[in-house]
This record gives sequence, C-alpha cells and structure tokens, in this order.
Amino acid sequence: MKTLAYLDAAKQRLKIDSDYALSKILGVTTSAISNYRAERSRIDDDVALKLAEILEINPLEVIASANAERARTPEMRARWTGLMQKVSASFNYLMSRTTPRRRKQYATR
Repeated sequence: MKTLAYLDAAKQRLKIDSDYALSKILGVTTSAISNYRAERSRIDDDVALKLAEILEINPLEVIASANAERARTPEMRARWTGLMQKVSASFNYLMSRTTPRRRKQYATR
C-alpha cells in the first residue's frame, strides 16, 4: 500500500473528511499532508507508526512501505517491498489466530 492509501484509509477509519483534521491527529502540519499527497515528501517512521496504530495493522508493514517509497535504487526498493510482504503475511497469519481486541478511540477535532 502506498502513503496516499494509508492516509485515505486513516481518514475513513477515523470518519473525518479533511486533511486538516488528519494532520492534527498525526501531529504534522497540513503542509506536510499536502506534500505527502503531491509526493514531494514521504512519511517518516513516526507518522508510519501512528498510521499503523489507527489502521490496526503491523507498524513494520507501513514503515517498510514508506522506506520502499523513499528508496533511491530499484534494489533498495525491492528489498523493502520484499520485507513488507513477508511482515504483512506473518502478521496477518498471527492475527487470524488471536481473539479480537477493542479499538482505541481517537479524538477528532
């Protein structure tokens, strides 16, 4: 999944419409969100962790995806993409074997 998809999924999960509200929850500026959407910059690991928490997915999946987007060579991108796929598959398997947990509530301002 790409950064834009994570951002949109987080907005949907939080039931918010604006990037402004999302920026407040993620602790970044609205300019940062605009830069992510225009692909002028990439999310850092802290934002990736926050998105993973909101989406209730493995943080390493989002971090690996962000690093794949930031990769400077095709080889680096392939390594991060491979890691992302392995982590995602392992996490999904483990989660299928556990009991459901309660969702954390986020304040929408």
